[in-house]
Amino acid sequence: MDQVELTINGKKVKAPRTSSILKAALDNGIYIPKLCWDRRLTPYGGCRLCLVEMEGQRKLFASCSTPVKDGMEINTESDRIARARKSVLELLLVNHPLDCPICDKAGECELQDLAFKYGPSASRFKGERKQAPEVTTAPLLERNPNRCILCGKCVRICGEHQGVGAIDLIGRGYDTEVSPAFEESLDCEFCGQCVDVCPVGALGSKPFRFRSRAWYMEEKNTVCPYCGCGCTVTLGISEGKIIRSVGTDGVGLSKGDLCGRGRFGVDYVHSDKRLTKPLIRKDGKLQEATWEEATAYISENLKAVIDSSGPEAVGAIGSQRCTVEDNYMLQKFMREAVGTNNIDSLAALGYSKAQKGIKQAFGLDTLPIDYNSPLTSDSILVVESDITSTHPVWGLKLYAALRDFGATLTVIDPKLTKLSRHASEWLRNTPGTAVAVLNGMMRTILDEGIHDKDAESHPGFAELKSKLEEYTPEKVEGLTGIHPDRLKDAARKFAAAERPLACMTLGANENNKSTDTVLATANLLMLVGAGADALEIPAELTNTIGMFEAGIRPDAGPSHTPLEKPGLGLVEMFYGENSPVKAMFIMGENPVVSFPQAEVVEGTLKGLDLLVVQDLMLSDTAKLAHVVLPAASWGEKEGTVVGASGQPQKVIKCIEQTGESVPDWQIFRNLARFMQKDTGLGTLESLQQEIEGKVSFEFDSSKATPQFNPVDLTMAEETDKEYPLKMVTGNLMQHSGSLTTLSKGLESVVSDAIVQMNKADAKVLEIGDEGYIKVASRRGEITLKAKVTDEVPEGMLYVPSHFPHARVHLLTYPSANGAVSIVAVKVEKA
Repeated sequence: MDQVELTINGKKVKAPRTSSILKAALDNGIYIPKLCWDRRLTPYGGCRLCLVEMEGQRKLFASCSTPVKDGMEINTESDRIARARKSVLELLLVNHPLDCPICDKAGECELQDLAFKYGPSASRFKGERKQAPEVTTAPLLERNPNRCILCGKCVRICGEHQGVGAIDLIGRGYDTEVSPAFEESLDCEFCGQCVDVCPVGALGSKPFRFRSRAWYMEEKNTVCPYCGCGCTVTLGISEGKIIRSVGTDGVGLSKGDLCGRGRFGVDYVHSDKRLTKPLIRKDGKLQEATWEEATAYISENLKAVIDSSGPEAVGAIGSQRCTVEDNYMLQKFMREAVGTNNIDSLAALGYSKAQKGIKQAFGLDTLPIDYNSPLTSDSILVVESDITSTHPVWGLKLYAALRDFGATLTVIDPKLTKLSRHASEWLRNTPGTAVAVLNGMMRTILDEGIHDKDAESHPGFAELKSKLEEYTPEKVEGLTGIHPDRLKDAARKFAAAERPLACMTLGANENNKSTDTVLATANLLMLVGAGADALEIPAELTNTIGMFEAGIRPDAGPSHTPLEKPGLGLVEMFYGENSPVKAMFIMGENPVVSFPQAEVVEGTLKGLDLLVVQDLMLSDTAKLAHVVLPAASWGEKEGTVVGASGQPQKVIKCIEQTGESVPDWQIFRNLARFMQKDTGLGTLESLQQEIEGKVSFEFDSSKATPQFNPVDLTMAEETDKEYPLKMVTGNLMQHSGSLTTLSKGLESVVSDAIVQMNKADAKVLEIGDEGYIKVASRRGEITLKAKVTDEVPEGMLYVPSHFPHARVHLLTYPSANGAVSIVAVKVEKA
């Protein structure tokens, strides 16, 4: 990047030519006060506190909006500057209430700090104090207009950075205030970014209100426990409890950005539903027991199963939320103490499919994302994925690429999402037909000879070309509903890109994509001359990649080391007609709620001779167990997680464990000792040393071996006259799996599963908005509330599967890896 050299306070510094004076100073450790500036926002120049002197110039300059120049000499502190800042602060304080003793921002208020540094003991100006009422009607957020200094940061972070625009400056002069349009109720994502950027106490967090002062809290940085973004959260801890979570500017992979889950959802660790003691089923009821009793019970019954049916009668389910250490110890216990490779996770129905596609297409076991790859791409294709809901902070990079770097954003999706709303081109397809869209684009690229000629040397090119003959634009229109002209135009633009990028998600809650979708996307990228780095599929949860690297899979050990005798996977253990499994360990997972075809899953679990569940609460699965063990939560233990970026990050113990709960890895250590099969790993340090020697977190995409894999559009289940609608399951921005339903904060925003239905379908079925409906598939029936909307097309229902009481997975089913598992359903009034 082109650099310039300038002098600030006598110190020679270098800065990018596009930088402002303020940014150059801050990057070089030179403090300049500011109230309206944020690194993520365009210069505003509103507060006038960042004024500096420039050699050879008479006037003062706002450093936030003045670009650097070669040879520039800047002074940031002088009597003249101090007087100017003092005057600005006096004017700001004319209307500002002096209610610091009851303001939650006291002790970390930027205005308070600057008044102490520059302000007088008495103001020269007099003015009317505002007396507007506080606005506390919205979930999670509260607004005090009296404290607002009209810096505009909250408005700009919401509009510019988040792409939402839920609030703005309304009114004129003295009556100006921050508000939703027409002073209506706040309708936003509840990400809380506005709260973090507010320099005063005008915007606040309702859960934190009146709970502590900044000087009473101990702050610790750790990794968010939810999606694969791996954002850093700064936790405020008081009296042994986490009472606040915020983002710290410039810290961690996320550089201070957080979504609502990371900011308001960590209160689940203090849920009143937390388990505090082991439970053993006696006389048909789960009853409290000691750890020694529970361990002895498990040991005795596990030995009985192994003696009668062999080690292959034991299975285990790992967790994408538990640490690398927890998952490594689980697989070590199963493989060494029990003697079986029957180990899997819910990711087998989600991200594992992406890994299989990546392996087939590029010969790589794992392909982490590059956090900033969207910012260096000129054409981005999003394949039937609501990335800003599944991975909100990484989704901001896609929006920034469009907004700030001029990238073209093409979205293939039937549902109106945040990205499709902002996209350069929205290809609204029939649900689950992305493979056909991609094949149609490739057919156009080949027909017009605009493909990369080197791609013809990749294995499978001839087979791909032959397969694509079937996908004429007219056939693709019949399958997807996309007009041939729009399809061809999108194909031409993507093929012309110098730096193309394709993004998608593949999680267990999403039934509209499959391994074939990954392969078709990889085929398109290879055809236009792009490599493995141009395919970005972020891992589902905070430790999905770390879990796989630790060896939680039936066909490979740590670091994907192949096994001579693979074990049973999730599908064989839960859905196989002749599954030999009679005992099972489930760590940090809730199959009755999270796995498809829930009735079959429940039947499988009820038929076990021994079911051991380690969890935070008495989940629906735990209620079926013979033994339930209280596990320490994310904030109560140390360890390592590896999220979508592939970068190992440390999670730290922030608070003491709840009740008698212990980290999951310790449970398996103790159980192995009780069975007289000690793993030799007595401490966390010894465990981490062994992991360091056996698990590699080095991911090298340069070793990719590209290969075309022609695929057809295959639907695992088709609609018919009896079941005419397609039910797509997915995610909500405010929730992550079912864990977030333990958070009171997030539950205050969305607390129930609502079926989104198109207005035309609702009219035919005579269903009103927020009316209850019965949704039935070939496997079961549930009752949910309807949301009539144009966000989904005719013939499609969209249902989030986070809420245990909704039992959405009574309707779903596990599909073959290559087939899209959208569910055919029918609907009637409840």
